[in-house]
Formats: sequence, structure tokens, C-alpha cells
Amino acid sequence: MKLVNQQLIKNTNLKLLYNSVFHNRGISRADLARQTGLSRTAVSALVDELAEAGFVRDAGSSAGWEEMQRMAGCANLSSAVAENASGARRKAGRKPNSLELCSGNYYVLVFGWETDSVQVHLADISGAVSRHEEIGKGSSDSYIQLCRTWLDGLLASTVTRRQLLGICFVLPAMLDPTERTAFSTTVSLEYDGGGEGVFSRLQEAFPEHAVAVLNDTACAAYAEKVYTGVTEKDFAFIRFDRGIGAALFIQDRLLGDACASHTQFGHFSISPDGPPCACGNRGCLEMLLREDRLPERLPQKNIPLTYESLGQSALYGDTASMQTIRDMAFEFSLALANLVCLVHPSLIVLGGRIRRLGPFFLEEVRRALTEHSFHKMTDTLRLRYSILDSNACYNGAMKYFFDRHYQFTANMEHTFFIG
Repeated sequence: MKLVNQQLIKNTNLKLLYNSVFHNRGISRADLARQTGLSRTAVSALVDELAEAGFVRDAGSSAGWEEMQRMAGCANLSSAVAENASGARRKAGRKPNSLELCSGNYYVLVFGWETDSVQVHLADISGAVSRHEEIGKGSSDSYIQLCRTWLDGLLASTVTRRQLLGICFVLPAMLDPTERTAFSTTVSLEYDGGGEGVFSRLQEAFPEHAVAVLNDTACAAYAEKVYTGVTEKDFAFIRFDRGIGAALFIQDRLLGDACASHTQFGHFSISPDGPPCACGNRGCLEMLLREDRLPERLPQKNIPLTYESLGQSALYGDTASMQTIRDMAFEFSLALANLVCLVHPSLIVLGGRIRRLGPFFLEEVRRALTEHSFHKMTDTLRLRYSILDSNACYNGAMKYFFDRHYQFTANMEHTFFIG
């Protein structure tokens, strides 16, 4: 038990140091010690271990020390300035070397399952995207088989098994780790064991790797948290795609991990007399605000309606489009007001296709919240669109897997994670 605890503590400290370098490229060991609270001796030993394993590298002396050196040696400096600079150098002692992440040594492979394709995202753990491809999927193709075939080709040509830290499967589905089922999915799992068998099939197909199955909205929310510098401990990420999903951070922790089974935001009922939903309720947010429902709102329009075309029409002053967006913003604000009363987030970020409605929709949502919500809880609320691209959830999956599941001090082969 003592050895296990020591390993856990060591892994936690290694992860802490690695993430500090991830967020502060060029940081010195001394600054790492100050930032993490670990002793300089411990930092030095652990950084050496990370460097030996190929996760970080010593990038040489920091710019500040080099500048001091340049000043001290500059011939046209006054002797007093040169003496001061040399004295500062002596007081500084050993020059502080900066630390960088190693690129090209380790990867996390992410497969995103979509209706007619598999998105393949090979991400370096420094955050760089090494490779991104799309695999076409026929109606009778197995997602798992397509992924296995692609992986075999990768291992045969580019990346070794040792370099591949893990594989993530990002699904547009609610995940239940207790019952080991995937439900409320927008893709067909018919040829992959169905919702009740897909996890077992994945485990059987990739036995030699660390595997994580994650929800797409949760991964997009994690990317927002990591890559846009979200500092709010309580924030909500709402994503409009084939459905409407939400991920909530409560006190800096992703509620329900990357499963999305703790939130059913798309099934908030905002119109009890509205159209019936597959969930059994009526007037759900998804039934009223999904992109494919737009033609029902503007039947007189004889053009294909999308969020983007509606937003553009409103931008150029089309009265009917502007009123439709006002109605949608009001309906959406009803769901947001309920969410705010439940968890009181400081920040709400809207991602996915809804951003294509443009600034008019966002302003109308803000106005509706001001007029029809509990002011004490919404007066300080920030609401904005996501600034990340459509591939953000794959970068989020990579970082989530590394932060949440990867262990520096354990053998990761044959491990399997849900959420």
C-alpha cells in the first residue's frame, strides 16, 4: 500500500510539472518550484526523469540571463553598469535554463465517430497536430474495424507502440460507465455491438493500448478550458451539433467526467405544448432549436435554411429572419435561466454550429436573460461564443486523456476508460 501511495504521489507531481511546462513554455526549474510548491531538489530530480524519458528538454539558458551576460560583456557600457550586471550575474549563480516540451516523441491518437466518417487526429502531447485525416464510412462499415485498420497502418509506417500513449474514441453519445452502455447517440452503432456492446468490442479490438471512450461535447468543453485560458471555476459549455449537449465545470471539475450522462441540457422542456421528443417529453430544446428545424420556423423561405444563412439574412436587415432569431434567443434563454438557477456558472460558452447565427443572436440571448431571469444570478454572468475551430474536441480529448488517465508511473497497456 505504501508503494502504491508513493507511486500515486510521484505521478501527481510529474503530471503537475509537465502541465506547468505545457502552460509556461520556457519556465525555469526555480520557477517551477515556486509555482508548484515542490522543493527545488524534488523538482530537479523529477524534471531530470521527465527529460530522460523524452517528455521535456532543457532548452538552454533563459533570455533574461543571456541579456545580462550581453550587458556585462558589452564594451561600450560604463564600468559601473558592467560591474552591476556582472554582480547580478554572480548573485544569480548558475544560469537558469528554460524547459520546453519535447515534440515528436509521444502521441495520443483520437478517432472521432461521425455519421458518414471517422475523423483521425494524431496529436503530439505538446499540443501540436501531427496528422489529421478523414476516413469515409459506408452504411454497413464498422467504426471499430475502420479505426483498427488505420492504426495498423500507422504503427507499420510512422509511430511505434511505445510512442503511442493512448487512443481516444470520441462519440456523439451519452456514456454510462457503470452499465457500460452508450445511449442517446446520433450515429448508428449497429455494426459495432450497439450501445450495449460497443465498449466490449473496443476493448477486444485494441487490447495492447490504453483506450478511452469520451463524449464529444465534454472534450470540446475541455479544449475550451485548456486552450482559451478559462479561469472561471464554474462555467458551462453548450454545443450545438447534430443535437444540443452541455458540459459543466463545477469548482474546476468536469461534472460526470467526459461522459455527458450527468447533463441532459438538450432535453430541457421550454414548451410543454411543443412537439413530442424521442425522450418522451414535449417541447425539448433540441426539438425547437436544432438546425434542421429551421424550415418549420420560416416555411415561406424557398431556400435551404441553416444557422449561417439565417444569421446572414438577419445581419442584412431581413425582418422575418431577425424576428425568428429573437424568438429562438428567447426560447434558448428560458433553458439558460433554468441552468443558471441550478448551477450558477460565471461563464457560459456557446460552441458548435450555433456560432453561425452571428452576433445578433448572442445579443438577443443576453437581452432576454436580462429581462426574464433571476437578476442576482445573471448580472455577473458572461456569455460568449467559442473561439476554437471544429477540431477542438479532438485536441481536448488528447489533453483530457493525458491529464485524467495517463500515468507516468504505471504500465498503461490493457487499460480501458469510459469518460
